[in-house]
Order: sequence, then C-alpha cells, then structure tokens
Amino acid sequence: MTPRRRIIHPTAWAWGAGWALVSTGMVISDVYSSPNRGWTAAYLFGFAGWAIGAAVTVSFIRRQYGVNGYLTVLSIAGWAIGAFIALALGFSWMFMWNGGFWGPIVATALGGVIGGGFTLPLRSPSPMQSMVSASLVGAFSWGVMFLIFQTLAFYAGYLLSALMVYRLGPIIGYPWWIELPGWVVPAGVCGLLAAQLASMSLRITGRMAGLSQSD
Repeated sequence: MTPRRRIIHPTAWAWGAGWALVSTGMVISDVYSSPNRGWTAAYLFGFAGWAIGAAVTVSFIRRQYGVNGYLTVLSIAGWAIGAFIALALGFSWMFMWNGGFWGPIVATALGGVIGGGFTLPLRSPSPMQSMVSASLVGAFSWGVMFLIFQTLAFYAGYLLSALMVYRLGPIIGYPWWIELPGWVVPAGVCGLLAAQLASMSLRITGRMAGLSQSD
C-alpha cells in the first residue's frame, strides 16, 4: 500500500512558526522606528524562530533520507550561519541602505541560500557531483522562496498592521501591541508557504539520489 503524502510538509509548519517568532521580536523591539525599544527581543525571538525551522528541517532529512552525521553537522552549520546573516546583517543593513526595510528581506534570503545550500538529503558525502547538485538546488529553492515570501510578508504586514491601527486605535488607544497581529499573521503564513515550496528541493534531490520520497 502506497503511503499517503502529507499535504503540508513538516518543515513548513516549523518555518511558519519560526517566521512568526521573528516577526514578534521585531514588533516588540519596534525595529522599524528610530529610536526603537532595544534589540533584545528582536534577537531572542529571531534566533529562536530560526532554531525551530532549522531543527525540524535537519531532523526531517535525517529521518527521511538517512543523512549521516557529517552531513547533519553541515546542515546545522549552514542554518546557524544563515540565521546570523539574516538577523545580525539584516538589522545592520536597515541603517545602511536607503530603503532600509529591504535589509532584513535580502538578508533572510541570503540565510535561506546558505541554509538550503548546506541541507543535503544524501546518505553520505559522496560522490561529489551529487553534493554539488544538491547544494545548488537547495540554495536556489530556499533562497528564492525566502526572498519572495519575505517581500510579501513585509508588504502584507505593513498594510494589515496599518489597518488595525486605523480601525482599533480610536477605540482602544495606541498600545505597542496593537500592530502585533498585523505583522505576525502574514509572517507566519508566508513562512509556511515559503518552506512548503522550498522543501520541493528535498524531494528533487532525494529522487536524484534514489532515496525514499514518502513524506
């Protein structure tokens, strides 16, 4: 009997929650304002969000494709570097670029390129051709999806949070958390969709390697 595939990939739920956490930290810290409320929440929630997405992704490829210890460590390192770039470099670019809001978007895409490029659903690090192919497919898939959906999340969050302030502000006042759902919900949905589509690279690579494809 053929196993039934999950409609939503396991990694998609994790990255949906992860992006929601990142967005929560950014709202608490009010990173788009100057002065803001400090960077503690942005970094704490940000790294927690990336850790959740990365942990589930790495766990999935180990369980599904029998990835060995060496490639597991490689994946962990890739997502750790990706998280650092997405957060530290992204927040830094906010103050260096004319369109500062693009800083976190582009940095998150770069983080996806690195994390996806190091996430190889292979049983062993050989042959080299398989590793290179898997790396290129993963880097492209995760990087492009993170770029597209981070852009959508920002614009959707901006519009929805402004709408909530406009509608609810005159009624309940203007506490800082009034914008929270407007930013967090689009981020969570876009994170889920980004990982759902990016995870296709895992199936493509696994198929090329002749590994199990039952999700």
